[in-house]
Amino acid sequence: MRAGAVTVVALLSLAIAPASGGEIVVAIDAGHGGIDPGASSGGLVEKQVALGFARRLARHLEAAGGLRPLLVRDDDSFLTLTKRIARARAGGANVLVSIHADTTERGDAEGAHVYTLSAEGTDEAAEQLAERENRAEIIGGIALAGEPDDLALLLVDLAQRGTGDESAKLARAALAELGGAVTLLPTEPHREANFRILKAPEIPSILVELGYMSNEADRARLVSVDWQERMATALTRGLRHWAEHASPGFLFPKR
Repeated sequence: MRAGAVTVVALLSLAIAPASGGEIVVAIDAGHGGIDPGASSGGLVEKQVALGFARRLARHLEAAGGLRPLLVRDDDSFLTLTKRIARARAGGANVLVSIHADTTERGDAEGAHVYTLSAEGTDEAAEQLAERENRAEIIGGIALAGEPDDLALLLVDLAQRGTGDESAKLARAALAELGGAVTLLPTEPHREANFRILKAPEIPSILVELGYMSNEADRARLVSVDWQERMATALTRGLRHWAEHASPGFLFPKR
């Protein structure tokens, strides 16, 4: 068995590991950074919006107890998507939440929404968004890793199926809390797309779009401390609810 397959077998073993009463490590990934500013509109820049909210969410998790935040990016630095996942793993992350703020040229879309991983996006707009976000892997001139061998690829697929179910549970838990606290995208606030940041086969992951910077009402919310507090509180509650009902193997300490 090749090295790649051995690594994935080790990851699969986590699914049957006993649960722990310790803290759940939540990797908070502030999108973009450094030479990659992300989207911008109305004076807002995505990398700044994402980092500011990521820090606020981290403070809420620390105050909640039982959830330990791990800021994947805590300054204005550029990180490839591979490096972000590596940092989450090195920090022993049980779950990953990637923070973004979108723009759109289609109508006047408004509201927060949550993405989980799927090879086929919810619609064309979701697929185009994933393509834009995935460019962070090569924007710094860093080549993508080679494809794994057939056996490793099969094992990764098996692992991602279980993790994908857990990611969907996390998305539903987050949206159940967000729906009572902030404005959500009115149609399909739980969306799917092929985001590379969500592809760690052993870490349940969601990507949270805080809102559309291209929408005047959303822009006002994004700079409102009151709105940010409500958003962070709701996400924290969603994470706690997920942790209370998660499959035990995903709560196993990674370090």
